Amino acid sequence: MVKSRKVSPTTFKHTRHDLASLIRGLYRRVARRLRVDPSYVSRIARGERHSDTIETELKREMDRIIEEFSRQRRAQPTKPEKTKKSKRFI
Repeated sequence: MVKSRKVSPTTFKHTRHDLASLIRGLYRRVARRLRVDPSYVSRIARGERHSDTIETELKREMDRIIEEFSRQRRAQPTKPEKTKKSKRFI
């Protein structure tokens, strides 16, 4: 029997800003590489159109974004945990 381990949800302190800045321009970057219109890339991403080439390039770009985001997270210095100070009454 295989024991399953409990997976805790991942939390990111600065996800909204960091991830948004990495994703911004995703369709434009893919469109520029493939010399197509960004709105066409957007339609493919939403499933309104189909293109194996553009889907592959979108996946590649998302992998690059995830890798960059992970690299930035690893590079952030960790803050030491605060210890509780006891209150002294004189």
